[in-house]
Amino acid sequence: MIINGATVIITLVCIGIVGSIGLQLIRQFAFSIALENHESNIALDVKEDQQRKKKIEIADKAVSDAFKRVEPLISNKDRSQPITPVGEKVDIV
Repeated sequence: MIINGATVIITLVCIGIVGSIGLQLIRQFAFSIALENHESNIALDVKEDQQRKKKIEIADKAVSDAFKRVEPLISNKDRSQPITPVGEKVDIV
């Protein structure tokens, strides 16, 4: 094996080229993993947002139903006693 200035320079150039190609492959692989991770995070965010909106919708419906039951009691100003549901007894003192 001949070791002189030209072989050392050629060897360093070859190592640099192979190293550069290797680093590019590693960068592409890491980038593809990052893209997959980003897409899965977006999918999870969309799913959580849909669940949150569904819970809000259910809560709004429950509030609306409760208000519909209470509204007649609140708006009944011409009677002195509140309207009670059927079957309940009210003692007037």
